[in-house]
Amino acid sequence: MKRLIMFTLLLVRVLMVTAIAVDESSLVFAKTEIAEPATVKETRETQVSFTGIVKAVSDNTLLVERAVRDKTETLEFALDKPVEKIKIGDKVKVSFIKKEGKYIAEHVTLVVNKIIKKDTPKTK
Repeated sequence: MKRLIMFTLLLVRVLMVTAIAVDESSLVFAKTEIAEPATVKETRETQVSFTGIVKAVSDNTLLVERAVRDKTETLEFALDKPVEKIKIGDKVKVSFIKKEGKYIAEHVTLVVNKIIKKDTPKTK
């Protein structure tokens, strides 16, 4: 009987120690992180391009007319540097971005129409 009481007390003590150990591990406080303030993403400037006919050229502006379905549309572009070899009436491809309500031309290239010659079959 004495052994049974000692065994029971020993078992109770082991269970109490494990219960205390479990409680202490659950007392570890979670680390709180301070949230950073929300940042506003900068709007990406999308580069657009189209082909049209030059109506006016100056050192800092370019006026291009293009056909959209059944209508014609004329856009004025701001130039970073003067364009060379482009004159009124030329067909050009303009790559531009819209910034603060203005169209800013990034690349202006002259469009050359290629004439494709078909080989005629030789007859005997």
